Amino acid sequence: MTGLTDTDIRLDDDGQLTQGADGDAPLCSGADCLYQSIVLEAVTQKGDLFYDLDWGWSLYDFIRSEDDDLTRLEIMQRARSGLQSRTAIDSDSIEVSVDYSDDAFLLHCSFRFTDETETRDLTIVIDSISVEVVSSGN
Repeated sequence: MTGLTDTDIRLDDDGQLTQGADGDAPLCSGADCLYQSIVLEAVTQKGDLFYDLDWGWSLYDFIRSEDDDLTRLEIMQRARSGLQSRTAIDSDSIEVSVDYSDDAFLLHCSFRFTDETETRDLTIVIDSISVEVVSSGN
């Protein structure tokens, strides 16, 4: 699992490789790298990462699910568990909520890294065919 001292290849908003002006793949490190890892984990199914079968929030399980209290609770629990598993996140700062609009769940997460004072936000849409991060950042 990525931490605050790690470095990785920077991905674009669609999870694809980016290219620097020199043609090389740019890197991200520190909090940016950790945040990128959280976004990737949120949209990954458990079992899809061959070397860590427990990595992922498995939000695809909720595609075409009915909007009820139990479904919302399970979505929130998966997000909260995923965020709490990161030692670099202040557990007391985690806030998770789920709304339902236009046949899609909207998962809203906010949290703070332990060495930061600013809150980071992450919004994920779970609709009838996909799971997509629609907003992320500070």
